[in-house]
Amino acid sequence: MMYEGKFILSNKRFLEFFKVDDLESFTKEYSDIDGLLLEHKDFLYTTTESKWYDTAVANSGKLFHTKMKNYKGEMRHLILKSRDIPEKDGHSILSFDDVTELNLMGLFDNDATNSDTIRQDKEAILTFMKIVKDNSAEVKIHNFYKGLTIVNPAVISEITEDEVTLKTSYPQLKIVKLSKFMTISSEIFPKSVVCKSIKSIDLDNQTIVINQMSFAPRSSVDRKFIRLEPEEKHGCTLFYKNIKFAGDVRIIDIAEVSVKIEINALPPGMRVNDIVKISINLTLHARLISVITDATIFRIDENLRSYDIVLLYKLDIKNADTIKEYLASRQMALIREFKKMDSVEVKKADIPCYDYQI
Repeated sequence: MMYEGKFILSNKRFLEFFKVDDLESFTKEYSDIDGLLLEHKDFLYTTTESKWYDTAVANSGKLFHTKMKNYKGEMRHLILKSRDIPEKDGHSILSFDDVTELNLMGLFDNDATNSDTIRQDKEAILTFMKIVKDNSAEVKIHNFYKGLTIVNPAVISEITEDEVTLKTSYPQLKIVKLSKFMTISSEIFPKSVVCKSIKSIDLDNQTIVINQMSFAPRSSVDRKFIRLEPEEKHGCTLFYKNIKFAGDVRIIDIAEVSVKIEINALPPGMRVNDIVKISINLTLHARLISVITDATIFRIDENLRSYDIVLLYKLDIKNADTIKEYLASRQMALIREFKKMDSVEVKKADIPCYDYQI
């Protein structure tokens, strides 16, 4: 129950939602009542033009979508209804029904919902990081070098409310600086942690500071096949509806079951699930190898001046063995190439793929 915009009576469920003993404790903890209902497209919240309470009371009996944080910091989707109390001016009863489990918030404002998820992820990640630090345990930092996974242990040296400082090997710092991206894993993390933005890297003190982090959408075991960038001097020809594509075609990466290519124009009518033919020419042990196969278009991404296309295929035994041999040879070449930059632990790719899954 509210009187002139202030809570004067509540039930037990309301107090449990905010984890307070009584309304007096609630008022001390949440002095700014208007700040409880958070911004979300087509939801009810306080704006510069109107307060949420005035809008709710002026529309007695109307249902409103609202978003609030509970005591755990979780974003909850609540249906709000206000009812007038007869013969009691200024009094009203508000009811909130929690419908979060229906997962409807993204239908109204997908950007805000994604932002909420990232923020909640970060709070959980910081908690896990603190557990690792308090137990003097290690995490592992993963990076890619042309598809090859670079892995080294790291220790957490400092944690604030917003940032984590990690100390790791010099070679790993160099690859992080080059890629401006890394993934962190630990046996206590429910999922790997993705750091798409690195705040700072100190090569002298061998530290990395991160402040943007979220859980990866997939587990590291989801990636079954290694994908590697081929040598620059490779050949690739695409046929669509039995017509050779006349534009430029370049392989971005290749695996036993897929290839990702870049083309400078999209053939008219080409779409996902179409069947194409692709001819791939690579170098293996100083000799030219060729693989020709039908493939299904799995995804098409438009860039500023080109298109990336992911093709899935099932190779016959001979071509499959050829690609496996090529990948093994290419992997060793990349290891040697990277070791020239710095000595570091390297192993087969075993962390999640964020542009497509195979």
